Amino acid sequence: MKSENINTEFLDGVLNGSHEDFYYHFGTSSSDTMLEPLRDVRAVIMAGSGERINEFAQTWSDLNGGSAIIAFPKEDRFVTRYTAGVLFASHGMGMPSASIAVQEVLRMVYFLKGGDLDAIDEVFWARVGTSGGVGQPGGTVVVSTEGLMADLKPYRLMQGGRGTYWFDGTFPAATREAILRANERSGIPLVSGRTIATHEFFLEQFRLDGALRLETAETKQDFLNWLRENDVANIEMEGAMLAAYLNWWGFSSFAMICAVLLDRLEGDQVTSTPQQLHQYGVDSGTVLFNYLSARLL
Repeated sequence: MKSENINTEFLDGVLNGSHEDFYYHFGTSSSDTMLEPLRDVRAVIMAGSGERINEFAQTWSDLNGGSAIIAFPKEDRFVTRYTAGVLFASHGMGMPSASIAVQEVLRMVYFLKGGDLDAIDEVFWARVGTSGGVGQPGGTVVVSTEGLMADLKPYRLMQGGRGTYWFDGTFPAATREAILRANERSGIPLVSGRTIATHEFFLEQFRLDGALRLETAETKQDFLNWLRENDVANIEMEGAMLAAYLNWWGFSSFAMICAVLLDRLEGDQVTSTPQQLHQYGVDSGTVLFNYLSARLL
């Protein structure tokens, strides 16, 4: 872990009782006794929708003999469940929403592990979601190698007149390879590749079906071809930030697993049937649980 990048001034004050930490968007705090069973947390799994979080938590509970599921009280922003050593939390859609969830869960994990950096580093993180493919057909599951912005540069933040902060968007290769090994016999089409995260769903992804339109069919195709030539496998809206923040703290094990809903080289709108879309979601979850089972059970 990179202790110099962790806000220990604030977080250690929580540990020594100087002040309480309110995880506002999750409806709990460092003084809440409901957090005590979470001290054994070994993995944090994040996804966009609350419904998916419920399904994931139930699946993991079933794999652990029907372990008890703890539900967090506040659900107007994020849905959160804990069972059998795994914290499942939704993050909403897009980096602004997801960054709030990631920051508060990072603080929570620091508190739960008593500031022990070795214990914190043992926690595995993953985002499991959906994406648009770049030369990848619907149903493919992408395990990301790197999270970048739409210009193929890393995630960065502009701090007013103080300049720009740049972050590392690399996903750990050893974790990615372990996920692929755990799914060698799954029959699910798996690929590795770079992933770009965009600020919004239509314009920055060069879609032509939004209420606003900046591009032409030609410029859209040029953009997507450029991504493909640069080893981009898929497009989503959170991964660059997730990799950035986890690398900033120095986590050694985290991943992003995203099902492809459509190949953007072939169109903009998702035309898969509800049954196909459900199966895509099931498959990405299967990839996750095959790895979690190998790692934690």
